Amino acid sequence: MKNVAIALVFVLFGLVLLWPYIRLAFLRAVVPIGRGVPGVLDERVSGDAVFYSGQAVLTAPAAGTISFRVKHGDSVRVGDVIAEIGDTEALASVADNLAAAQAQLTEYEAQTAGSFRELTRKIQACYENAVSAFYEMQIAFASGNPSNYLEKQEAFDRYVDDLSQNRAELMALEDQRSRLVGQVEMMQQVASSSSVKILAPVSGIFCADVTAMDPELTPANLSGMDASQLAVLARELRDATEYRVQDGQKVQYGEVVGRIVSGEDVKFCLTVKTEQRPDLKPGNRVMLEINGSTPVYCTISGVTDGKPPGYSVIAGEIDYLAPDKYVRASQASLITRREQGIIIPVKSLVEKNGQTGVLLVQKTFAVFHPVDVRMIRGDQAVVQGLSETSEIVLNGMKFFEGRRVR
Repeated sequence: MKNVAIALVFVLFGLVLLWPYIRLAFLRAVVPIGRGVPGVLDERVSGDAVFYSGQAVLTAPAAGTISFRVKHGDSVRVGDVIAEIGDTEALASVADNLAAAQAQLTEYEAQTAGSFRELTRKIQACYENAVSAFYEMQIAFASGNPSNYLEKQEAFDRYVDDLSQNRAELMALEDQRSRLVGQVEMMQQVASSSSVKILAPVSGIFCADVTAMDPELTPANLSGMDASQLAVLARELRDATEYRVQDGQKVQYGEVVGRIVSGEDVKFCLTVKTEQRPDLKPGNRVMLEINGSTPVYCTISGVTDGKPPGYSVIAGEIDYLAPDKYVRASQASLITRREQGIIIPVKSLVEKNGQTGVLLVQKTFAVFHPVDVRMIRGDQAVVQGLSETSEIVLNGMKFFEGRRVR
């Protein structure tokens, strides 16, 4: 018995000596402590995107042997000679090609004259209706009639949407006409020279990598596509084989021989599920992330729902896209909101007296510290009012407030 008593005394004495370490191990196991990290959270919707209008596709104005004057990746300015087709066969075919281009332009203008007049009339009417609805909306607001104000606001939004849609259709018509006019002017220019020259229609970076689908990426071809058609087009563009026309190669009239990527006025169509589509309207400013690259600013030009049911098409225009970032199709994410601060686990947030905060570890105790929660996404929150060097209780546990946690 005496030996047992002595053993118990030693055990108790050992526990007393080891208690701070035992307690620390217990707290570390039960109360995880850590720091937030500086970062950004955003609200986004992702899908397949098709890009167009940010490049000028160069085609051979005549059949013959091509000789390039610039290399892949060279910077060029408007009017620079990109290539020449200098044999007699090429010169002989220019007159025929010019006549064909002029006939194509005349035919297009005749076919679209009625649509041009009708769209112009609709745009004027929508503009006048929108202005009228705007003033009626202000009058309703001043009179303190909420229901009448909402009715006028809905009418105003509807006229603005119609105006944007009609303007987009008119721009598509005019873009196609501009392309045909450009062909005629180029033909007229080369017809008077001793050799057939391919000139740069825009400033940018010359790109020798082309596909047979490049000439199809125009506003006229894409403006009427629904979500399913755009999804198929995006897949075909990603699978399309690029090729290069070599110096000294024989080319045919109309064959694609290169591109000039300007990065200006790049337009896109993004296909998303309607249930995930953010509430966007023409004119909204958002950010677009293309294939995981640095986001760029863009302006929404239109939103079309239900074609087919359950899917939407978001159309927009990018302010500027660096030529080396230009792609024909890619996965893209539209970022509608972005918040910066300290990112912490959502479960580390606690409530006290109507305030949201965290348990800040000061020396060895947990103290409530209010924070401004800017955004919650999944299991993460971005907050402001907290230093990146501050240690917090990572799993909340409000009952630890004021208690020793280490």
